[in-house]
Amino acid sequence: MTEQTTAKVKLGKEDWIRAGFEALNDGGHETIRVEAMARKLGATKGSFYWHFKNAAALRSTMLQIWKERATADIIEGLKSLEPGRPRLLALIDIATTPVPVYDSNPAEFAIRDWARHDEEAAGYLREVDAKRITYLQEEMGGRTPLVAEKAHLFYAAYLGVMLLSSTTEQKGVEELHMLLDMVLDDQNS
Repeated sequence: MTEQTTAKVKLGKEDWIRAGFEALNDGGHETIRVEAMARKLGATKGSFYWHFKNAAALRSTMLQIWKERATADIIEGLKSLEPGRPRLLALIDIATTPVPVYDSNPAEFAIRDWARHDEEAAGYLREVDAKRITYLQEEMGGRTPLVAEKAHLFYAAYLGVMLLSSTTEQKGVEELHMLLDMVLDDQNS
């Protein structure tokens, strides 16, 4: 008779962050609870506290990661393309493609809901929105009031398309391409 042993999987910080995003995506910010995540991961709460002081520290880390991966990293990745239309077309493709749990559309909307109830989340959201709109404005041709309005409109349309695609089969990519063409062609006429 052989003795069977069960090897304990050692959870790292990334495992807890992923569990936090899964909880956020599945049930909103209020479901980011240490005990529930530990149960789901088959771990002890002590494993969590090895990496984070408390659930608030995990939530702060999650917001920072979302800001970096869903905005800063994307903008950095577009730098290799020609400015203007090529970058904006690539941005539409990136923004409408399902991505890992950290910056998926469910996380985007869950963080927007979270920001309605939490000032830290609201601060991150304001920063992300401002950075995204500024980026759009720069890629659309400058910092004039008219371009700023167009960038804001395009961003609002993007958010609307993402919301619609979360509840329907439509992805809205074609609509965003059409809107981009209208915005950019209008500037060039």
